[in-house]
Formats: sequence, C-alpha cells, structure tokens
Amino acid sequence: MAEASTALATRLRGLRSKAGETISLKPRLVLASTLFLGTVVLDVLTKAMAIAYLQEGPIFLGADWLALRLAYNYGVAFSFLEGIPYWALGVGAILLLAMVIWNLRSLLETRLGASALALVAAGGLSNAVDRLMDGRVTDMISVWLWPVFNVADIAITVGVGLLILSSRAGKKEAAEPAGTESGP
Repeated sequence: MAEASTALATRLRGLRSKAGETISLKPRLVLASTLFLGTVVLDVLTKAMAIAYLQEGPIFLGADWLALRLAYNYGVAFSFLEGIPYWALGVGAILLLAMVIWNLRSLLETRLGASALALVAAGGLSNAVDRLMDGRVTDMISVWLWPVFNVADIAITVGVGLLILSSRAGKKEAAEPAGTESGP
C-alpha cells in the first residue's frame, strides 16, 4: 500500500518529458482544473438562463444575424448526426475517452495540451449531463446561418483546435534534433 501511495505522489509531482527532464504537473493541473470547472459552471448557468429567459422568443444582440435563441439539440455538436441512436453516441464517447487517456501524459506536458484536454472534457461532460436529463442538449447562441450552439460546444471546438496546435507543436519539436537551435 505504501508503494502505491509513493508511486502516486511521485506521479503527481511531475513526469518526465520525452527529453528526460522532470516536468512539474501542478501548474498545468491548476490551469486545467480552473478551465474545466469554469467552463462547466458557465455552461450550466447559460443553459439555465436560456431556459428561464428565452421561452418567449429570441433576443437579438444588435444585429439580425446574432441572437440568443432557445433550441434543443438531439444530435451531437451543432446538431450534427441528429437522428443517431444513443448507443452510437455512447460508443463515440468511449472512443474519445480512450484517445484522451492514451494521450494523457503527452497532453499534460504542455499548457496548450492541458488547456485543450480541459476544454474538450468540460464541454463533453456538460453536454453529456444535459443530454442525460431529458435526451437533448440545450442550445442558445445563434449566429446567422450556423446551427444554434452553446458554451460547451464552443469549449469542445476551441479544445480540438488547441489539440491540433499542440500535436503540430509536438511534431515540430520532435523534428528538430536535440542540441540544435533554430534561427540566427
């Protein structure tokens, strides 16, 4: 038992990067936790406010193309795959979770990766919990011809973008030989 707690404490203190140096996890965990909790709280509050204040109709925000409009989504992000069975959504969620767990260590090596992980996890969890309540997700942000979306959808989209940037940055670092400098 003591060995397991020592191993866990060592794991939480830091991890080794691909170059072998120890990386402190604490700042990245604080950043990821803050982003995660902030995103979930903001999503829950905006969904509750949408249900409370948008039942009577949309609120236009200075232009015809931008409005707060109550809508319910029975598909995935941006109403995509609206007729898909729940079991297929569950399989997709499990595959996404497996990919995140598989890449967890490398994601936590950078602030960008930790931020991406937190945003995708918060958005996915928020929408999953909302869907479990009544089989649908509450959306409220309407921009021109785009499907109505919510804060969780924004978090997922930004998180995936950051994941792409993080993976490209990792490939760029791996392509440069150790001990060489780029630039003048």
